[in-house]
Amino acid sequence: MNKKKNIINTIIIPVLICLISISSKTQAQENILFSNYKNNKLFINPAVSGSYPYMELAMGYHKQWTGIDGAPKSAILSAHAPLNNSRIGLGAMIYSNKIGILNETGFFANYAYKINLSNNRVFSLGFQAGLVNKEVRWSEVSTYDPNFNGDDPSIPNTNIGSIAPNFGLGMYYTANKFHFGFSAPRLLQNTYPHEKSLGKNVNFEFKDIYFYMNSGLLLNLNSNVQVEPSLLLFSSLNSTLNTSFHLNFTHRNGVSAGGSYRSGKYWSLNMGYEFDSKIGISYSFENSHDKLKRGDHMSHEIFINYKISLKKSSYTSPRFF
Repeated sequence: MNKKKNIINTIIIPVLICLISISSKTQAQENILFSNYKNNKLFINPAVSGSYPYMELAMGYHKQWTGIDGAPKSAILSAHAPLNNSRIGLGAMIYSNKIGILNETGFFANYAYKINLSNNRVFSLGFQAGLVNKEVRWSEVSTYDPNFNGDDPSIPNTNIGSIAPNFGLGMYYTANKFHFGFSAPRLLQNTYPHEKSLGKNVNFEFKDIYFYMNSGLLLNLNSNVQVEPSLLLFSSLNSTLNTSFHLNFTHRNGVSAGGSYRSGKYWSLNMGYEFDSKIGISYSFENSHDKLKRGDHMSHEIFINYKISLKKSSYTSPRFF
């Protein structure tokens, strides 16, 4: 017990203070959004790596604001697993995000260390590092002037891109039917390049960083149905706090359905099915309460999650945090 207290005092508390202090000095830059974060926790928190007794692969695609030209399109592929049933979890992900002529691609490798507490409680600390490629595709710019020959000094005639590093931190706590996470997954600001800033698109002043806090419960309504209320908060000091509340119901036969409400008058509905507790597929539809935005702000998202049993582990329930 004393050893665990020493670990908490010397490692956990300083890391939490570091995360909070960094996040409190940041501004908004995040423009990648997924409706159902439950299927994609690795994107927002590296400490999730290896937190399940199996390997999980996830693929997702999100098309935002279908009625608006150049609206964001995001895709992600991720995988994570515990290392030989030890306290170490490993993960990796690659994602892309396109907004108009702006294109972002990122690759990150994750590491998490788990501290086993009493009563099946686990505290994890996570770290991720990777590269972010940001590109401005000027070749995709279209003009309405049929006489325009492309000779305009204010518009580059070639695509411009640059690659820069980034890294993030996180913590994740799980109990039998409760989870809580806090993270700053991308601590550096990767700005889009222009001709005069190639190689200088990284901000080391820790500005424009988003932090995430998420928590949830898993409750049994009866012997067949589980309900999971969860909350996600994400923001920086100089931006509006975003709140997303989710409520999801899961039947023991693998059918799930639910919905969410996000600050800014956005709501979503989701449904899914899990085959043999291994392959799950889910779809989310999002829209706005605002009558002026309702038609143009529809979003669609699909995720496929695949669970692979490990040699020395087994699980009996398809539902995990």
